Amino acid sequence: MGNSQAAVSTSGFGTGHGDSKNRHGNADHVAVSMEIRDSGEVGFGGDGWGDCGVAGDGKLRRQVFLRLVFTKIGDIDTVRECFDASVYLEAQWREPSLDFGVANDRNAGGASSAAASDVAPSESNAATCHWHPDLYIDNSIGDLMHRRDRELSRNSSGEAFVLERHSLRGRFFERMELWHFPFDTQDITVTVCSNLPEAAVELQEMPDKPSRVFTSTFTDEQEWSLHTHVEASKTSVISDSQIGPRQRPAVQFSTRATRRATFYVVNIWFVSFILCMLALCVFGIDRQNLQGRLQLSFILLLTTVTFKFVIANHIPRVSYLTMLDKAVMHNLLFLVLLSIWHSVASLFPATHSLQANEKYAIIVFAGVYVLGICVILLQIVFGALKRKKLMDEKDLQYQMSTRNQISPFDEAENGESP
Repeated sequence: MGNSQAAVSTSGFGTGHGDSKNRHGNADHVAVSMEIRDSGEVGFGGDGWGDCGVAGDGKLRRQVFLRLVFTKIGDIDTVRECFDASVYLEAQWREPSLDFGVANDRNAGGASSAAASDVAPSESNAATCHWHPDLYIDNSIGDLMHRRDRELSRNSSGEAFVLERHSLRGRFFERMELWHFPFDTQDITVTVCSNLPEAAVELQEMPDKPSRVFTSTFTDEQEWSLHTHVEASKTSVISDSQIGPRQRPAVQFSTRATRRATFYVVNIWFVSFILCMLALCVFGIDRQNLQGRLQLSFILLLTTVTFKFVIANHIPRVSYLTMLDKAVMHNLLFLVLLSIWHSVASLFPATHSLQANEKYAIIVFAGVYVLGICVILLQIVFGALKRKKLMDEKDLQYQMSTRNQISPFDEAENGESP
C-alpha cells in the first residue's frame, strides 16, 4: 500500500460564537476522518497507523466490533471455488487514551478549557497514529480494490470511539460443498482476521448494527437464488510469524445462495432418463439378433457417458459423488445390466423358458430402475431440500430479529456510509 493517498479532516468541539457547553469540555462528537485508496493486497494496517509501534503492544485486550455488508455479489464460480463481491466493512473500538479529559490534558498541557477547540488538530494527529486491530481479509484472492475511511467520535461522557470503514471489491475463495449438486446451497463467506494475537484483540459482531446483504444487486440470479440473512461466527486462523505459528482472531460473515437446479435436471438428468427408457425398447428386437440389441445398447451407454463428462466440466474435481453423479451412474449401471442380459439371453436356445419369459425381465428391470430413482429422490428431499428449508427459516428469523434495529441503509440516506 505504498501508493496510498490520505486526506485528514477534523472538526473541533465548537465553532463560531456558539455553544459554550461544547467549548467547556462536554463535547458530544469529534470526527477525525482519513480516506485512503489502495490497490494491492489488503492488509488494513500500515499507511501511518502501524508506524507508531503501538498496534501490538499487548497491554490490553481490546474488543473490536465488526459489521459487514455485502453490497454486491457477482459471479459464483463453482469450478474455481470462488466468487466476486463488493463488501463494506465497519470496525469500531474504544480508545481510552483519546477520551476528552485524557486528550485535553495531553495536548493542551493544562491549558484553559476555553481553548479546547484548539486541541482538535493535535488530536487528529494522535488518532491517525494510534492503536488499530490491523485487519485483513483471510480468504481474498489476488488484489482487492480498497477504500478506507476512519473517524474518531465521542459520546456525551467524553469517551472516545474509533470507527474504521472499508470498501472492498474483488474475488474471494469459498470451499464448495457439492454433495447435493445441483440442489446444493453454498455459503458465501468473507473472513475478517486480525494480524494481532488473540491475547491482544477480540473480534465480535456489532450488537446494534446488523450485517446485511443486497439481494437486488446480485448479478448471478439466473443460476442462483440468494438468501437474505447474514450470520457472523467467531473463529481463529493459524498463520506463520517470526516466532512460529500463531492463532489469530477472526470473524466469518456468511450468507447463502441456493443453486437453481432446473438447467441440470432438464438438460442432463431428464435426457438421461429418456435414454434409459429407450433402452427398454431394445427388447422389441428379435432375441437371436444379438448384434442389433448390443449395438443399440452401446449407443445409449456411450451417450450417457457423454453426459457424465459434461457434468465434470461444471464442478471441481472432488473425491465424492454428487447427487447428479449418482443419478448418471445409476443410469449407466442400468444400461450395463441390460447389455449383460442381452448377451446372456442369446446363449440359450430359442425354445428355452428364459427367452420365453423376457417380458418379466422388462418388468423387473423397470422396477429396479424406478426404485433407484426413488432412493435418489429421498436423498434430495431429506438432504438438499431440508438444508434449503433451514436457510429459508434463517431468512425469516433474521428479518424478524433486525426489524427493530437500525438499518445501515437508513444511515446512508442521512448522508453516512451504508
